[in-house]
Amino acid sequence: MITVLADDITGAAEIAGICLRFGLNVTFDFAYKIESVPTADVWIIAFDTRSLPENEACETVQKIVRFLKEQNIRCIYKKIDSALRGHILPEITVLLDTIPYKQTLVLPANPEMGRIIRDGIYYINQIPLNETAFANDPDFPAKSASVKEILNTAMTVNYIPDCIQKEDFRQYAQSIDPETLPVGGAAFFEVYLQICFPATTLSTPCANTITNGAAVLMICGSTYETSKRFIRNTQVFDVVEIPQNLVIQLLNPAILNSWMHDIKDIYERRKRLIITMKEEQPFASPENVKRLLAEILRKFLETYPVEEIFIEGGATAYACLEACNISSLIPFEEYARGVVRLKIPDRENIFITIKPGSYEWPEKLLKS
Repeated sequence: MITVLADDITGAAEIAGICLRFGLNVTFDFAYKIESVPTADVWIIAFDTRSLPENEACETVQKIVRFLKEQNIRCIYKKIDSALRGHILPEITVLLDTIPYKQTLVLPANPEMGRIIRDGIYYINQIPLNETAFANDPDFPAKSASVKEILNTAMTVNYIPDCIQKEDFRQYAQSIDPETLPVGGAAFFEVYLQICFPATTLSTPCANTITNGAAVLMICGSTYETSKRFIRNTQVFDVVEIPQNLVIQLLNPAILNSWMHDIKDIYERRKRLIITMKEEQPFASPENVKRLLAEILRKFLETYPVEEIFIEGGATAYACLEACNISSLIPFEEYARGVVRLKIPDRENIFITIKPGSYEWPEKLLKS
């Protein structure tokens, strides 16, 4: 069994989608509630460490890694962001301190998305990383395009090779032995999985549009332009913006209940609703937005029938599921790469679809 430690839930879901296309038995759990080891080909553990302070992120990873060591689990893949956001080196260090490996192989690149490493420099569509939109990331701004500078590492155990084309992945994946910790994005994991399960073949995403008549709620916590464009262009969803008074008086029960009542008629008109933030919300810190959206989803599920939930943004999705006391998910199918539909155990006919904020919602969701 391969155990995948993903530093955010959307990355974990993307890994689950790849496993589905390989036809593998995959289990998807959350780091805040790990009690036993499943029987599966791939066990995905989703964290939210990318949105935590470094010390809290390391403590969270250490707790799980100690559990894995106690269970004699050593075949681990550390999933990181392909644009190198997050507490990557500190989390790797926790792994190395707890489950000693001789070296790590770090491969964040994704040539199919134009993300390559050449001569130690990270490029996106031939533009150095620190000259792209990632230079303005609110949490992990890219101040350099040098991979070693970004990771702030001179550790000899970290091998970060160039990767210009997808074929490069196979060479590196074949070199992995039990003393090497593989670290990388979804693209490298896909090739690594082919090495580990050579009898499998990769299919294409197969999910179709939203089922006709299904009650659908979409939670948009992302500030990416892709999200804003989807909301502007959608023809199949009604859109409701969260009022400023609810943001200012965060989680005030009376205001929240009143607002939930106010949007009842909008939701019931065709049961296709997007809940999002106004573009300009001076009181809306990322932490408050996350908490507010999570509480809105929890309250919504208590109040109205919902069959399909769509959430974008890893931190938002993790907070929403934790607030709803959901500790595991069953990977079901993909709409597109990285846009994965999962079943909520013990909640009949409720599915949740998750995607990274920077990814596009598939065109077919705009027309369903």
